[in-house]
Amino acid sequence: MGELSGTVSIGTYLGKVVIALVVLAVSGWMFLYVAKRKGWVQKGSDKLYIISSLSIGRDVFFIIRCGPDVIAVVAGPSGTKLMGRWSPEDWNASERESKGNA
Repeated sequence: MGELSGTVSIGTYLGKVVIALVVLAVSGWMFLYVAKRKGWVQKGSDKLYIISSLSIGRDVFFIIRCGPDVIAVVAGPSGTKLMGRWSPEDWNASERESKGNA
């Protein structure tokens, strides 16, 4: 068996990998910079946000506003399960009811 004529040192290989990673990072940063300037990316959105969360052992119970609807989700190591969904009218009515009882 003959010698490999195309051997590359580890330093050369690592140098090329570092250069490739730097090029990827810079191009990603430039894309986000341009996207924010052009308005393609918006920082905040009122379409999806967490209203409340409660840790229950290893699971977490979330109440999330998803567009106009409100959903309740339990997430944990065993997976995620949808517990309920309310329209804006139902959610607002139950909020008024709970404040009236308090």
